[in-house]
Amino acid sequence: MPSIARPTAPVIDTLVVGQGLAGSLLAWELEQAGQRVAVIDAPSRGAASRAAGGLMNPLTGPRLAPLPNLQTRCEQARAYYARLGTRLGRALVEPTPIRRLCRDATERDRARETHHPWRGAWQNDAPHHQLSAPFGSLDIHHGWRLNLTDLLATLAGRWSIANAITTAPFDWTAVHSRGQSARWQGHTVGCVVSCEGAAVAQNPYWRALPLQADGGESLVLKLPIDLIEAVSAGFTLLPLGEQRYWLGATHSPGHAASGPTVAGRNALLSALAARLSAPLSIEVLGHFAGTRMAPPDREPVLGRHPKQSWLAIFNGLGSRGILRAPDSAIQLSQHLVNDTPLPPALDLLRYAAHLPSF
Repeated sequence: MPSIARPTAPVIDTLVVGQGLAGSLLAWELEQAGQRVAVIDAPSRGAASRAAGGLMNPLTGPRLAPLPNLQTRCEQARAYYARLGTRLGRALVEPTPIRRLCRDATERDRARETHHPWRGAWQNDAPHHQLSAPFGSLDIHHGWRLNLTDLLATLAGRWSIANAITTAPFDWTAVHSRGQSARWQGHTVGCVVSCEGAAVAQNPYWRALPLQADGGESLVLKLPIDLIEAVSAGFTLLPLGEQRYWLGATHSPGHAASGPTVAGRNALLSALAARLSAPLSIEVLGHFAGTRMAPPDREPVLGRHPKQSWLAIFNGLGSRGILRAPDSAIQLSQHLVNDTPLPPALDLLRYAAHLPSF
């Protein structure tokens, strides 16, 4: 097993603060590189990773426009999670067909004109008789779902057995610079990495970064229908098995989610009801809220602080976190371990002017 470190160890190469998707993959990559890694996590009601459905839908938005290099990125991310699942003994990736229900005539006409190898056949109806698609629908190929809950829980359990993770709030005022390293609660730490998601807004070192919050809510439902396809219709209805479904997500750009709200629940249930051909019995099994963070250029923010080399950040994954996290974690790990340069488009130095000077 690669080196790991207890939070009580005298020397910690890297202390990862936050065990969402970003923190989990970074800690894993650093561990594989032989570092002594410790993780501190304070579960938050606003953690994006806990509220996400994990669906990789390659064609989204009203224009069904693919991201640049989408096919390569999608295949690489899927392969990464499959390899990680093999290492952990878990099936983390599940192929998931997707049916896009057009919301109006404009979207219908645009969808019919869209040409992409992952766009499937046009359909005049919905994937189930209890769903309504008056403007038709189309299949989207190469969708998949990451079992994010299982991934985070498996890694947390692994690190818990090794006493390498502590569940507690992290006090940044307890970290003291010692030149190229830091002291924290009597321990020497080579680098402290903020992987805190929305909590970065309270971080004294990083809160000035131009990271915009986008709060969202999701539900887990019990529905008396059997779907094998995920449904995309301005919301996502994702089958979880045994007539359980993830429904999400709302968006509140510029606002962080402080927790589940009645308004968010009602908005999601109303959106679903509008797509039902007849009323159904709906049981809400769970209600979640999270906040995605993204900078103005929509690219992840990675790297060491320009004035404090013991301090680093991994944030800004936005709404495409499962797609961007693996490659970003690998690049940041190589940067921290081997001083490999980061791509300028991801390097936090592009926002250095926002950071306070110490």
